[in-house]
Amino acid sequence: MILYLNFLELLGQTDLSRRRGEKRSDMNFLCVLVVAAVLRETGAVTCYAGTDPLLFLSAAGADPPQCSAASCGGSCDSENGCNCIDGTTLCIPTTQCSANDSTCCPTGLFWFPSDSCCTTKLNCAPACLSDEVCANVSGIATCQCNTTTYAGKNRSALVPLVKCEADTMTVSLSKCLLEYIGYDTKSFKLNDNSDSCTTTYSDVINNQRVQSIQAIPRTGWCGNVVTMDSSKVNYINSLHIGVQNKSIVTANPLNLTFSCAYNLTMQTSLAAALRPLLSTVNLTASGEGSAPTTMAAYWDQAYTRPIQSSEEVLVGSDVFLGLFSSAVDGDKFALRVEKCFATPDGDANNVNKVPLVSGGCPANQGVSTEVQQNGAALEARIKISSFAFQGQAQVFISCEVRLCDKNGTCTGCTSGRAASDAGDTLQIVVNLRDDNSYSSSGSHTAVSWAVLAASLLGPLCTKLF
Repeated sequence: MILYLNFLELLGQTDLSRRRGEKRSDMNFLCVLVVAAVLRETGAVTCYAGTDPLLFLSAAGADPPQCSAASCGGSCDSENGCNCIDGTTLCIPTTQCSANDSTCCPTGLFWFPSDSCCTTKLNCAPACLSDEVCANVSGIATCQCNTTTYAGKNRSALVPLVKCEADTMTVSLSKCLLEYIGYDTKSFKLNDNSDSCTTTYSDVINNQRVQSIQAIPRTGWCGNVVTMDSSKVNYINSLHIGVQNKSIVTANPLNLTFSCAYNLTMQTSLAAALRPLLSTVNLTASGEGSAPTTMAAYWDQAYTRPIQSSEEVLVGSDVFLGLFSSAVDGDKFALRVEKCFATPDGDANNVNKVPLVSGGCPANQGVSTEVQQNGAALEARIKISSFAFQGQAQVFISCEVRLCDKNGTCTGCTSGRAASDAGDTLQIVVNLRDDNSYSSSGSHTAVSWAVLAASLLGPLCTKLF
C-alpha cells in the first residue's frame, strides 16, 4: 500500500513535470517503470489529472473509481478536470462534456453520455442512420455512407419520393445511393436552372439520408408544365442530376420526371391560370396575424375556370366571384363579404355606382345577384349577371371583406357597419365584349354594368358565407 501511494505521488509529479517542459532524471523514469510493473501485477488502478491516455495504468476488468482525488489518487483542477481510467474507459466529469460532444475527451477517445465516460469505442452523436456507419475521421466520430448497403446497385435502384402538398411539390432521392452510383447530390436542378430552381437540402426520410428539392405548384414556376381535365390539375417538372467530378465517370447525367395532381378548386385553378383576373389583400385576424385574401372571377359554377385578365365577358352572361383567405384558422374565423358595388372607373364615390351586395346579402337594386356562400367558411361565392355602363368597355367591381370571429354573427343580412369595421377592399376590372348595342357615348346603362359586377362578385360572396 505504501509502495502504491508513493507511486501515485511519483506518477503525478512525473507527468506534471513533463507537461511543464521540466527535465526528468533517468533514475526517476526507471523508478516509475518499475513501480508501474508492480502495480499491473497487483491489479491496482491509477488516476491522473491530465489528458494523455498513455500515462494511465489500470487492471483489466476493474471498475472505474470515482473521479475524485480521495478515491483514485489523482488530482483535480479547473483547467484539466479530474480523469480516471479503467481499461479503455476514461471517465471525465459530466460538467466537462455536453450530451453530443467529444471535444472534451483526450485525442482518440469518444464521449458516451449514457456512461458519462470517454472510451476508445466510436460514438457518433446523433446516431447514424440505417445506411450509414460511424467512422473515425481525423479523430472525430463521423457518420458516413455504408457502401456495403448499396453494393451492386445501379441507377435502376433509384426510386424518387414525391410529396405533394398544398403549396409545394418535393422530390427526394437517397443521398448515399446517388453518391455510390456516381452522382453529384449538389447538382440538383429543375427545368428552369435559375438560382431559385436549384436550391437543395438534406433531409431524413424512413431513417435514411435523402437529398431533396422543392417546386411550387404554379404555372410557369421553374419550368412547370400544367395539364388539366374536368376534375384535376397536374403539375409536371423534371429533376436533372449531374455526375461527380472525378477522373473515372461511372454514370450518365440523370433526368427524372415527377408530377403532382390536385383536385380542381377555387384556389388550385387560379394557380394553374397564366394571368387570372384577381385581387389580393392581407386581412388582419385577431391573434392569428395576417391572412392573404383573394377575389377572382370565374366562368363556371364550380369556380374552377378562372377568367383571364385578357378575356372579355359578354354582357348578360353569368360571372362567378370567388373569394378565399389562407394562413388562418378556419375553425375560428370565416370570411365575410359586407358589401360589393360596381363603378365605371373604380371610384367608390362615382354617382353611377351600382350596389351589388349590401350587409352580406344581394342589394336587389336592378342587378341580378345571388350570394351563394358568405360568412360560413374561409370561402365566399357570389353569382352575378354581367352588365355594362353605357359607353364603357370595362367595369370595376369592388368588395369590402373582413375576417369574422365565428363566436359572433358572421352569416345572414345585417345593416351597414361602421367604416372602422368594414374591413379591406378588393377590386377587379372586367373587360366587356365590344357590342354596338351599348358602346355609344349616350346615356349610362347602369343595370348592364351592375350585372357584370355582380357576376364577378358572386364567387367572392359565396366564399365568405
